[in-house]
Amino acid sequence: MSASITLIGSLNPEYLEQFNVWLDKRGLRGSTCLLTDNKDPITVSQVTLDNVADDSLIKTELLALADETGIDHIYQSSMLDIRTAGVAVFDMDSTLIKAEVMDELAVEAGIGEQISAVTANAMRGEIDFVESFVQRLALLEGLSSEVMDGVYNRIQHMDGISTLMAVLHHYGWHTAVLSGGFTYFADRVQAEYGMSEVHANVLEINNGALTGKHLGPIVDGERKKVLLTKIVEQQQVDWKQTIACGDGANDLLMLNHAALGVALHAKPLVRKQAPCPMNNLGLEGILYLLGMTSAEIRELVA
Repeated sequence: MSASITLIGSLNPEYLEQFNVWLDKRGLRGSTCLLTDNKDPITVSQVTLDNVADDSLIKTELLALADETGIDHIYQSSMLDIRTAGVAVFDMDSTLIKAEVMDELAVEAGIGEQISAVTANAMRGEIDFVESFVQRLALLEGLSSEVMDGVYNRIQHMDGISTLMAVLHHYGWHTAVLSGGFTYFADRVQAEYGMSEVHANVLEINNGALTGKHLGPIVDGERKKVLLTKIVEQQQVDWKQTIACGDGANDLLMLNHAALGVALHAKPLVRKQAPCPMNNLGLEGILYLLGMTSAEIRELVA
């Protein structure tokens, strides 16, 4: 299907006119559709392109425009069909929820700042995820497992999660959590939103306390890509109908493997290397990238 560019942010007629000039200068032609209406606090406009020159050059220029204006300029080389069932996989920490669970557990252990600094480095891709995971988890040895209920209950969920899951499930999509966090939290997110399956790290607990170790393989970037592939094969869906969403460096492999890879509120390195960086909406923004209008979304979730 056709390539597209989606603009998300504080759009006004003047900027849309400027953007049309930008398209003309690059020999790009297409039709524009306003996906939001006056009931929405933010504007989304989508240009369906008739022709495309150089994908990589366009993406680089659009990212520069996004950084300059604060408006998301999201290029897609092809469009998915929301009405045809597919596979959608999601990172959990800072993607489905507004927290890093390792950091939240560290707060309970009184070492929040120490661990959050390492987490930030890992998510920016500055240090190896597996190495940092093992180091951070070891520092939680002896923490009572009883704190985990309280941690989950205080965590805010990402804006738009209910809307996105309702629409995906309405159209029969298979949804999965692929998390470098922990099953204790991911299982609860899965249950709350009716998601299809979970793959995350398992905490080892003895006598009611964390041992500082994990059970089974670590869900890192490579494993997320492998899991995505396995799920797609099991569900027997077309790769053109695959979505991946995450925010950290350990999500890049799956983001670039899926047909639509959305980097949500992502770190600078991830914004630069991921296909579709989006900052101005929550998870519901994915529905606009799929070409849905606000009116269609509201009708489905009413």
